[in-house]
Amino acid sequence: MDFVIFAKKSVRFPGKHSAMLNGRRIIDMVASKLKDQGNVILYTKDPALRCQDCQVVLDTTEGIITDSVLTALDRFGTFFAVAGDMPFITQDIVSKVLRSYSGKPTFPVHSDGLIEPLFGIYTESIYDALNAYIESGGESLIGFLSLIDIERVPISEEEERFFININYPEDIKKYADLTGNA
Repeated sequence: MDFVIFAKKSVRFPGKHSAMLNGRRIIDMVASKLKDQGNVILYTKDPALRCQDCQVVLDTTEGIITDSVLTALDRFGTFFAVAGDMPFITQDIVSKVLRSYSGKPTFPVHSDGLIEPLFGIYTESIYDALNAYIESGGESLIGFLSLIDIERVPISEEEERFFININYPEDIKKYADLTGNA
């Protein structure tokens, strides 16, 4: 299965995917957790972004993440989506989602019911439904995933930290101690 890392240019933290976290680039940290599991594709709107363990494919959509996911489904078929700003994921959490996959979309769900839309498996079978959702004005991946039948993978309290995103420059310092645990 292909792993598709989504990385757009950040307004809140320009260059965040190339930012250093404990001596490693964030995007390379993410890719390193995936490379032993399958083909890793960096699907990016930033033509300058590169990744050590990835095939780079330019995302030419002009819309939001739902548009990017739709075009990724068209381009790659079924894939495992991963946020490019989620450096604390582990091979174990990737394996947990893969073990739960039985042919239908599969996503981790937090104890409060929140679905992780950029850390899970999108299947070709939902292409038409996602396209119709977008055409009707739908913009939220979580909203879309809430409407369709998905395999829900419970996230334990201990696993919550793996899903932290780096969104601001101050997050580098704030979460630096987590890299030893991920």
